[in-house]
Amino acid sequence: MKFLRDIDADSLLPYILTSILLLLVSAFGIPGIAIIFIQDLLFFSYDHWIFIRPVESFKGFGIAMILIAVTLLSFLLTKFYMEKKDKEYKLTTIHLLLLVVTIPLFIFSVSHYAYFDSNGVHGNDFWSLSENNIAWDDVEEVSRVVDPRSRSVFSYHFSDSNTTIDIPYDTQDNRIKQIITEVINTNDWDVKDIYNE
Repeated sequence: MKFLRDIDADSLLPYILTSILLLLVSAFGIPGIAIIFIQDLLFFSYDHWIFIRPVESFKGFGIAMILIAVTLLSFLLTKFYMEKKDKEYKLTTIHLLLLVVTIPLFIFSVSHYAYFDSNGVHGNDFWSLSENNIAWDDVEEVSRVVDPRSRSVFSYHFSDSNTTIDIPYDTQDNRIKQIITEVINTNDWDVKDIYNE
């Protein structure tokens, strides 16, 4: 930390500005590639009927990248300000802590997913590192979140007595439509509509 406190802001300027620009520009494209690659590396199985990557996982990854860029910009600006006022820079710990805070955001983004297999429905919520599982025989209720005006379906909820697993639904994704319809028809479940106000 003494190194960051004593280094001259002018010598850091080209490196930090380049990093900030790269992070901000790539925050809108890299999350898609990174989430797909890392989740396939960690969770891929031929047993999955379908593996679903919720939009929140991509957003969380992108927000973490933007937070790193903002922290670097804050570091650079406060370093310039302190040098201009001829004061000692004392915010190293705060900036390092802000960078460390992004690590859990990356981890939670990567570990947010859902999938179907022959055993049941499985999902991992965004702020959780533990996977929830519901066997097909244990499903007690299936509901879907619907827009009352357009009747568009946003997501399906599979519930047992303890757990509810939220499956994001995309009308453009024929594979998820096919698998959800097949699972509901095979098990002869009634689907309850929940209207999103």
